[in-house]
Formats: sequence, structure tokens, C-alpha cells
Amino acid sequence: MMEDTKKKDGKNILLTISWIAAFLPYLFSPIAFGPFAFFLGLVLRRDYELGNQGKIIMVLGVVNTIGGIIFANWVISNLGV
Repeated sequence: MMEDTKKKDGKNILLTISWIAAFLPYLFSPIAFGPFAFFLGLVLRRDYELGNQGKIIMVLGVVNTIGGIIFANWVISNLGV
């Protein structure tokens, strides 16, 4: 019993990092942080059995990657460079 709880102790940390990574594509590199959030959501869904939160983070990873790319292109086009 104790071994199972020790294995899953990192669940809260991983969940926090996943939620942060899901919204980082708007601020930093969407190509890097979007897939990172997607795969963290996949790990949460599969290994930690957090079905709904894992799915939401996976969807946010994809959507925010596309949104981050569009936002970056919009900012660059409006800079007048």
C-alpha cells in the first residue's frame, strides 16, 4: 500500500505544471509548450487516472498552440516590420 502512494506523490506537482504549460503557448514558444502540455495531459489521463483533467489539458495544449501561433503572427504583422 505504501509503495502505491509513494509512486503517485508527484500527481499534484504534475497537475500544476500541466495547467501552467497549457497556457504558456501564448507567452512563449507555442511549438514547444503546446505539445509539452498535450503529453503531460496524456500522462495524467493514462498513468494517474485523471480522465477529465487530462483530456482538458490535452485539448488546451492543441488549441492554445494554434492560438499562440495565430497570436504571434498577428503581433508580428502589426509591428510594421
